[in-house]
Amino acid sequence: MRLGAVLLALFLIVATAVPANAKTKTDRVIKDDRISESSGLAPSLLHKNVLWTHNDSGHSAQIYGVTKDGSTAATVVVSGEEARDWEAITSLRGPENSPAAGESLIAVGDIGDNDGKHPSVRIVILKEPQNLSDTAVSPVRVLNLTYPGGPRDAEALLADPRSGQLYVISKTLFGAELFAVPKKVWPGNQATGESEVTKMTKVAQLSAALVTDGAFLPDGRMAVRGYGNLAVIAAPATVADGRLETLATKGLPDQEQGESLAVVDDGEYVLVGSEGENSPILRIRLPRVAAEEVEPEPTPSAPETAGETAEQLRDLAGGDTRLQLIVGAGAGVVALAVLIAAAIMLRPSRSRRRRRARR
Repeated sequence: MRLGAVLLALFLIVATAVPANAKTKTDRVIKDDRISESSGLAPSLLHKNVLWTHNDSGHSAQIYGVTKDGSTAATVVVSGEEARDWEAITSLRGPENSPAAGESLIAVGDIGDNDGKHPSVRIVILKEPQNLSDTAVSPVRVLNLTYPGGPRDAEALLADPRSGQLYVISKTLFGAELFAVPKKVWPGNQATGESEVTKMTKVAQLSAALVTDGAFLPDGRMAVRGYGNLAVIAAPATVADGRLETLATKGLPDQEQGESLAVVDDGEYVLVGSEGENSPILRIRLPRVAAEEVEPEPTPSAPETAGETAEQLRDLAGGDTRLQLIVGAGAGVVALAVLIAAAIMLRPSRSRRRRRARR
């Protein structure tokens, strides 16, 4: 629907106000037609150039090891689990006190909740297979978690590479929240099996909006992405007055529905992926953060960006009279369009599944 596309574009222009880096490189293209809604990326800690990914809700509880040429080298079924709404995946070394200390691990987050109705969410932790072949594995640990203040929708699961500490970032229109998994359930002092239902701890508020994935950098800072932008966020240990600073941002290239991110090359680059069949994974340099920088990079003021935004929207509207009216209606319509666009963006996968079901 053209009107929906323009409203979506309007939201991305208003939300990011940062030009995308034109210099991008395709790292690989996912060729497996079973991977139609890739919603996370995790670099293998055992197998060079292999990325682990998964589909989101409505698919089987399995992960795929995708090689540099885009083929699937391994399909791993997670025994005993149901993929209610898998939205995130991360790799980590088993912390000292974990039931798999020193092992290469993969954590999958069943944390999606578009309607904010799930009483609890799950994080499934399994050992990464030593061999790249189709197999089934049982989790070494399953975490049952709740949020303070009630359910949240989330699509980002992060593991601090230095400690193994797990974090979840909520997905909201106006900023986001960073939550920590309590250490009593992970690493959990060698505890195995399913944890009791445990409440996560809110660490900080973030300025990043509609976060669809994130990962830690080697130095403890975080890289997070939305549908159209990439940000470097200060380390959780630096929280002040309940907030974490955004240290740098940049726009991302257009993607069908960008929902995945993995940190590579010692934190200099990230790989960003998208839902959709035959979806490309792009290699993007992180925005540079000056060593002395302590304040977020300034963003253009509304008067500076208004002309550029209007021009972009006029181009999108073309000769469509209805869209030209929307573009010219002023700030009130812009605000309404942002809210409508956000609603469209929050439920795209479900609508696509309905269309496929009708075929």
